[in-house]
Amino acid sequence: SERPPAPTRWLWAYAVSAVVLALLPLAAFTVGGLVIASGMRGSGGLGQATAAAFAWLVPAVALTGLVFAASVVLLVRLLSIGLTEGTHPVRSRVAWQAWTIERLLDAARTILFPLYSSLFTPVWLRMLGARVGRDVEASTVLLIPSMTRIEDGAFLADDTMVASYELRAGWLRLGPVRIGKRAFLGNSGMAAPGHRVPRDGLVAVLSAAPLKAKAGSSWLGSPAVRL
Repeated sequence: SERPPAPTRWLWAYAVSAVVLALLPLAAFTVGGLVIASGMRGSGGLGQATAAAFAWLVPAVALTGLVFAASVVLLVRLLSIGLTEGTHPVRSRVAWQAWTIERLLDAARTILFPLYSSLFTPVWLRMLGARVGRDVEASTVLLIPSMTRIEDGAFLADDTMVASYELRAGWLRLGPVRIGKRAFLGNSGMAAPGHRVPRDGLVAVLSAAPLKAKAGSSWLGSPAVRL
């Protein structure tokens, strides 16, 4: 019911983060461009230079992806330090950290798309700081890694959102989310802070996980209604 404090300094923090996030892909692509330029150096005519550029294209693209992925992992890990559950003012350190993490991982889903919807996706989520069990299948999930726990055999479909922050009246809410063993979170399904998908449970397409649910139950809609 109260308006949160709104110090101006955090507006500058958001602005600087936005600039850094915009420049990060450019920096990674610059590294790849330097690899191609280095490979073309000393080439004779136009034909040789073109051939050299194509020859170095694959290593350049691989290095670009590696640099961007390493940057994302490092920044997400650093920004997860001191990230605590609860309700925080939007203009605060914790809110700024959560916002920046989500923007980073949203960009990663586009630029590093081959890492998603693959056997490597659970490994990638672990690298980001999420607790991920065995035999987990995950697609293009967007999450706050330090707030996420995914149990063995769970399935996260396309464009799922797990532990993503909630906003209301100048406040931001964070909380842990648990996806139970062999649970299914459908396409564009959401598990909000403090909610969970129960063991052997199902949350349908475009649906929200309930706050509490019994094992094996299925849910549809937002707010969720038990099937």
